[in-house]
Amino acid sequence: MKMKVVRLFAMLAILLALPGQALGEPLKIATILGPPWGFMGSDGQPTGMMYEIGNRIAEVAGLRYTNSLVPCPLSVIPYPRTGADIENGSADVIIRFGNDQMTRGAVPAGVVVSMPVILVDPSGKNYSKLSELHGKTVGVVRTSKYVEQFDTDKAIQKYPVNDYVTMAKILAMRRLDAGVGSSMGLFYGAYMGGVKPEDIGVPLVLGSNDFILFISKKTAKPETTRALKEALDKLSASGEIKQIMSKYSKSFSLPQR
Repeated sequence: MKMKVVRLFAMLAILLALPGQALGEPLKIATILGPPWGFMGSDGQPTGMMYEIGNRIAEVAGLRYTNSLVPCPLSVIPYPRTGADIENGSADVIIRFGNDQMTRGAVPAGVVVSMPVILVDPSGKNYSKLSELHGKTVGVVRTSKYVEQFDTDKAIQKYPVNDYVTMAKILAMRRLDAGVGSSMGLFYGAYMGGVKPEDIGVPLVLGSNDFILFISKKTAKPETTRALKEALDKLSASGEIKQIMSKYSKSFSLPQR
């Protein structure tokens, strides 16, 4: 009898040491809809850079998670909705750029990757500084924040689009004066949209921004947050995040300024 009690307490101690989601509801990961972050592959299954990285963070953290589309908890959803889902707690985790909504509703657990933020114009324009875009229309992914000097420049008219594929296509049709975004997002979006390299001008680097692992303040638990941070550190140190990113790196081999 005494041995059974000891075993019972030992099992209880092990269970209490596990992250919260390991015992209760699975971790709800939201992934941005739009190549290369999250999209439907040729096999009809969700895939993408941040989709894969999010899954691996949860796996290394030892957390149960779901990996199917809406209405299941792990979903590939439009970029503007990810902020709302994190803020109201219908999603637990997202990897994306920060903005005011993420500051209000999420806890940053760590930087997943830093990416250059570039300005790309239709071929032949070749803007060399932001002031040349005053009074012109520049495409941005809806609700995104890129770099302060661009975000706060009210003389530039921002035209919101849902994803980089759309932005690249509109640029190639010369219906925008320029587009701004992460280098990998813009180039992969152009690749997926069938845009030819000669239709896109030479990129101008505006700065850089961080893709951050955000955890909803509504659902964050200390033990889960700690497990996710440790998993992110392990994946960064091992080089696995860079390996995943390399699968989605598409370049137009454009000349540099």
